[in-house]
Amino acid sequence: MNTLIKQLAPDLAEKAFLEILETLPEYFGLPEANAIYAKGLKEKNCFGYEKDGKIVGLLALEFPYPNNANIYWMGVTKSHHRQNIGSSLVSFAAAYAQSRGAETITVETVSPSEKNEDYLKTYCFYEAQGFQPLFDLKPNGFKWNMVYMMKFFT
Repeated sequence: MNTLIKQLAPDLAEKAFLEILETLPEYFGLPEANAIYAKGLKEKNCFGYEKDGKIVGLLALEFPYPNNANIYWMGVTKSHHRQNIGSSLVSFAAAYAQSRGAETITVETVSPSEKNEDYLKTYCFYEAQGFQPLFDLKPNGFKWNMVYMMKFFT
């Protein structure tokens, strides 16, 4: 088995995004939100996890502030869940962020207060990666409460 994490050009990142999205309707079932993410990928640092010649995981990273990196979008094809791909992508992105001077990395996901079984798994995944919840918020027009999480590099 041959695996590799590499930075992706915008067109390849969008292709991988669409392929991964197809396998995860329970997480990404809002076409209007997916369209916004797809457009935003073009301006982010995108890293793909390649396994046997196919991108099976994608993480898009942005730098909203010089000392902070933010996970804009992340997904792993459903058939590749629980194979350390997400953890590898987060570790790779964190190292990349640190090399650019970031002191923290953040992510936003659905709050555990929503008691959504799928997103509770996502929340627990980020906790296991060392992220800590900072606060819940409900952005204008959002159906669910979100939680903003942060991990310090020190």
